[in-house]
Amino acid sequence: MVSERPLFYGQHATAIAPIYEPQSLCLRAGQAVPHQSDYLWYLEKGVVRTLTWNEEGDLVTLGLWSAGDCIGQLLSEVTPFQMECLSPVEVRSLPVSGPELGVLIRSHLRYMEELFSIISYKRAPQRLLRFLDWLGDRFGRQVEQGRIIDLGLTHQLLAEITGITRVTATRLLNEFEREGKLMRLPKQQFLLQFSASQLGGVTSLALHRAKGIRN
Repeated sequence: MVSERPLFYGQHATAIAPIYEPQSLCLRAGQAVPHQSDYLWYLEKGVVRTLTWNEEGDLVTLGLWSAGDCIGQLLSEVTPFQMECLSPVEVRSLPVSGPELGVLIRSHLRYMEELFSIISYKRAPQRLLRFLDWLGDRFGRQVEQGRIIDLGLTHQLLAEITGITRVTATRLLNEFEREGKLMRLPKQQFLLQFSASQLGGVTSLALHRAKGIRN
């Protein structure tokens, strides 16, 4: 079952709206969301990837975020740090106080831990399939046939995030489709036709749900 998206951000934004005039931006895919030292960005539309890179230029994805999430340098101690638009994006500025910032930081850390635990799997098929399952839980839309991921993720981006080559990502997606695990739809959408229970073991999201933790 697809988990519900957090309601905290939207409620918080509404609560502070009367005392703050937000700055709004519309950005294109490929553009970077600008850094701000005194407030966050509330994501109203689109998909953003937070990332860093090492001295050799290798990219490391820190998280994927969509409508209803907050992003910004204030939520990370990682340097360098960049927020890359993966689709057309609309954001507005959002100031936060100390307690709210702490809640948001913990939420970001939890999602990063989940993502890194998936990337740690040694076998590429297991890693990619669990990543798709994570995307389905975090961003998916439940339909009768399964879960639809509508983030416009390319094979190259899936490869970058999971640490495999684009050729390997394409080959594995073809295999998953032949096995009936997923179906590729127009506009780079995926229909996941498997559940976490079919992967074996317990996913991090399943652990959170079992403990009654709501994202």
